[in-house]
Amino acid sequence: FGPSMMPGGDKDAYAVMQPVFEAIAAQVDGAPCVAYMGPGSAGHFVKMVHNGIEYGLMELIAETYGVLKTGLGLDDAAIGEVFTKWNEGRLQSFLLDITKDIFSFKNPDSDHLLLNDIKDEARAKGTGKWTSQVAMDIQAPIPTVDSAVSMRDLSKYKALREQLAKQYGPAAGLLAGNKDELLKQLEEAFYFSMVITYTQGMHMLSRASEEFKYDLQPATIAKIWRGGCIIRSTFLNDIYNAYEGNNKLEHLLLDGTVQQLVQGSAGGARALAVAAITAGLPVPAYTSAIGYFDAFRTGRLPSNLIQAQRDYFGAHTYELIGKEGTFHTQWTGLRNAPESPAGEQANQKPPVPKE
Repeated sequence: FGPSMMPGGDKDAYAVMQPVFEAIAAQVDGAPCVAYMGPGSAGHFVKMVHNGIEYGLMELIAETYGVLKTGLGLDDAAIGEVFTKWNEGRLQSFLLDITKDIFSFKNPDSDHLLLNDIKDEARAKGTGKWTSQVAMDIQAPIPTVDSAVSMRDLSKYKALREQLAKQYGPAAGLLAGNKDELLKQLEEAFYFSMVITYTQGMHMLSRASEEFKYDLQPATIAKIWRGGCIIRSTFLNDIYNAYEGNNKLEHLLLDGTVQQLVQGSAGGARALAVAAITAGLPVPAYTSAIGYFDAFRTGRLPSNLIQAQRDYFGAHTYELIGKEGTFHTQWTGLRNAPESPAGEQANQKPPVPKE
């Protein structure tokens, strides 16, 4: 019992309050789930990113619910059994724990689940949005969190969704394939996407620590998240071990153990995503996790074309492989005509580089 707490600010003030915080904090393996995060707003920032990860995980569970219900045709009892089974294994977490409870809670005034009487319009208090906004400011890609925020926004357009459902039928249907095999792939897909969601959050914390001089300790953060908070899960032990072994780890995907876990579940994630998309099921959080992973494991992205386009239409300049400085090309020659050949000033430094 007790909360996980992420205080920051004055270190001396924390030292005064530390005994109180440790007395009321959750305990995991005999250690309190509270620690000093860093100066200034470090504690608030860590809590914000915690909530961003929470958004991503909740969206993944919601999409999983959609796959189980619509894509596999399972009834509520069977869906509850799936979540219960998952929560007894490597996917164990607070969010799955409460999800299995939700699938056993009947409306007191009826004989069916209360869940089925709740509107499919998700609301928010803003912490997920803040996480996405700040992530873009510090250039920390967190597409699964971004997708989760967007899907909550999209869910609010109920009348429009119902209108478009009639206009763009047929509705999503069953996934093609063996049900048992699809369930296995779904478990792998959820595990893979869960890992990637935590990975995005930890990378954002690393970027923020550098940007705002927080001196965040990722091993400590993972350690205190293991109890008393909404994103607590078994996988946080792997995160803690990764950073405890290398506190300067630039990215969680560089850890050897995490590499094995990701590679062991990526195949199921891809197969499930293909099946869901083919059936017409919306799984943006799942696909964003795959896209993030594939982009980060690509040594040369096609982003060079974007730089060429930016220089073409706005003289925004570009950098060249093996050359220092920024460059600009007069892509259409001396004449303002698209069919003109490249100008003589190709690959010359501009007089005033533009940002």
